[in-house]
Amino acid sequence: MLPAVTLALHAAAVLHGAPVSLPDSLTPPRDAAAVYSGRLGQLDVRATRLERAEVIIDGNLDDASWAKAALLTGFSTYSPVDGRPAQDSTDVRLFYTSDAMYIAIRAWAPQGTVRATLAERDRIANDDWVAVHFDTFNDRRRSFVFAVNPLGVQADGMRSEQSAGPGVSRASLAAADLTQDYVWQSKGRVLDDGFAIEIRIPFKSVRFQLGAPQDWGLQIVRQTQRTGYQVTWAPTSRARQSFGVQAGYLRGMRDMTRGVVLDVTPVATMRATGAPDATTGDWRYGTQRQVGADVRWGVTSNFTLNATANPDFSQVETDVGQIPGDPRFALFFPELRPFFVEGSEQFDAPNRLVYTRRIINPRMAAKLTGKIPRTDIGLLTAVDGAEFSADGATNPIFNILRVRRDIGNESTAGLLFTDRSEGSRYNRVGGFDTRVQFRNMYSIEARAHGSASRDTGPRRDGSMLEVNAGRTGRSYGFRYGLMAVSPQFEAQAGFVNRTDLVRGQVNQRWTRFGRKGGWWDQQQNFLTATSLWTWDDFSGGSAPLENRAALDNTITIRGGWRIGVQPELQTIAFDPRRYTTYGVVRAGDTVAFQPSGRQTMGAVQFQFSSPQWRYAGVTVQSSVGRDPDFFETATVSRRDLDLAVDLRPSPQVRVGVLLRYQRYDRLRDGTRLSEQVVPRLRLEYQFTRALFFRFIGQLEARSRDALRDPRTDAPILQRSSTGTWAPIAARQSLLGRADWLVQYLPSPGTVLFMGYGNALDASLTNRPGDLQPRSDGFFVKLSYLFRAGVPRRDMAGR
Repeated sequence: MLPAVTLALHAAAVLHGAPVSLPDSLTPPRDAAAVYSGRLGQLDVRATRLERAEVIIDGNLDDASWAKAALLTGFSTYSPVDGRPAQDSTDVRLFYTSDAMYIAIRAWAPQGTVRATLAERDRIANDDWVAVHFDTFNDRRRSFVFAVNPLGVQADGMRSEQSAGPGVSRASLAAADLTQDYVWQSKGRVLDDGFAIEIRIPFKSVRFQLGAPQDWGLQIVRQTQRTGYQVTWAPTSRARQSFGVQAGYLRGMRDMTRGVVLDVTPVATMRATGAPDATTGDWRYGTQRQVGADVRWGVTSNFTLNATANPDFSQVETDVGQIPGDPRFALFFPELRPFFVEGSEQFDAPNRLVYTRRIINPRMAAKLTGKIPRTDIGLLTAVDGAEFSADGATNPIFNILRVRRDIGNESTAGLLFTDRSEGSRYNRVGGFDTRVQFRNMYSIEARAHGSASRDTGPRRDGSMLEVNAGRTGRSYGFRYGLMAVSPQFEAQAGFVNRTDLVRGQVNQRWTRFGRKGGWWDQQQNFLTATSLWTWDDFSGGSAPLENRAALDNTITIRGGWRIGVQPELQTIAFDPRRYTTYGVVRAGDTVAFQPSGRQTMGAVQFQFSSPQWRYAGVTVQSSVGRDPDFFETATVSRRDLDLAVDLRPSPQVRVGVLLRYQRYDRLRDGTRLSEQVVPRLRLEYQFTRALFFRFIGQLEARSRDALRDPRTDAPILQRSSTGTWAPIAARQSLLGRADWLVQYLPSPGTVLFMGYGNALDASLTNRPGDLQPRSDGFFVKLSYLFRAGVPRRDMAGR
């Protein structure tokens, strides 16, 4: 009687679209070599090996080989609440042959609730997706990630324990480095009651330990946009420091072969750039052509040698559009050039002390990456273009060495050395870092690095020191840190956007979880307190230049809604050394500008994000209050708004609308100091999984009033390099940008890019109707991946 009632209730719930799943006792029988339930703690999977795979990668799970595969089931929730049975059932079947891993995914969901688009590669985060994590070295610290949406669109990369930033779920795709692309095959289908996916991952595309038998770490993550939940096969606690250490295992793998791993990718690029002639005003074009090649050789299953000659200079796929924010800091752009992203996890270094985009246009480069038992090794050498040297004639030479040793189950210690040399000029950075984790939720980090630099004068030495201590905990966590960077520290092979500072930070987190079936899932309070000194002020015992405290209060409501309110309070003392070129006129004489005294101010930030609905998603962020103005050294009234809308009118069309508005008004008299308005439109049409069109259009209107002394309202002057003084006048600009791109990418390495972009300017009138071309450019990139010993049908990635 009870089973009949339960089945009737289940049927009624499905008709009303409720998120339900059958209890394990009522699910249909499953044919498999063995069944492993994550909720029952059956995490040691005996990997099924077949001599031959009778599988066609088409999204139909009726092939004979799947009946012999190991079956993984019994998923549990991880985010926003952990430790509960998953709302929707998921089955994963898995087996391997001598040359590849095969995976079948059957995910159930109420009819009409699956979110799926024919997305661009690696852009499936707003769809439903399933990710398979393979820790091929079984070190519990990093894993290969292969993710697919219900249509089989791929996202892939490398996940490490340090890659997830604050506020990012450690199971999400945002916690992985998706810049690395591998060759594998996948196909998916949306069904009336969920979706089905088939995957084949050649062993040529991954690196793994030597010897047999092998044990790999294994975790499977499913994201459901309808509920906002992430679930995992191996139960994973939010209280533990490490995500990877809680994974399950693939046991007893043997007789695996990569064959000859030799990839050759010739690359040809052409760019034509145009601009008006400075004398005649006529539009003139210049062209650049370049032919290069990348080579990848799998020396062994655990070591890879890469080489490149004249890699792609156009960086078609590297430049990520950014909107400038704080003028004190340089913008960071990710590295996406294929040669540099391959094996980039071996060069992970604290504080971004390795940043390969400093190698701007290398003539040639080579690197060796891999792992011997418990030790990661990365070695890179590159010769950059002479045009980027100090004298314009000497080729800069880069050498980067990173060695990291596993300690125990979760801890590490590493060494780093970087060198950039131009003849007698050089910059060298070396140091040590360690991360010690204990009692599952506690960690201590210590880092010490020094730099030595020389140009034409004496050598300059600098240092960077940092220590952190933290606790994760499910309901309570903290992190305390102190970092010091001396004025002379330089990292010409890294990205350090600010020196001459000592920063102390305290983070406290309190988390509560809603009851099962309640209207809210998670509520979090995150307190951050930061103090910042200059290097000399800290050693001299002076008060901090900046103090800031903020309390982020965020609630996650059932269904994936997020609302946040963050009040903050800060005090700022302006560093007089930053204003030595400023002056004002007093009594007919130009005298040095005196920065204002310490300012105290408060603001409130509001955040809101909707679930990813079938056709749209919305994110809003706004701030109101008072902020420091580092131009006039005064307090301003701040108002800003960031609005992002993601529209998906069909599975092939995606429209992204972004609006940023920011305004600062002088608190002393209410006049406008500066204003910024940036609307951006991103339109994408995916003809097929391989063929893609994108348009990005953006306007950026900026204005800033002439600077005035906050004490006297007199104009602020600035001294030029010749010693003359001039008022810092008002500025305004209206810039436009439009970029078109057609991309054909049947598989990683084999691509055709064709694009056109133009820059527009109407700064003289500040009227959109007066936008005039300032420059434009057309580019073409063609590359083709030749992989030894692989049939072309296995290179499609489809």
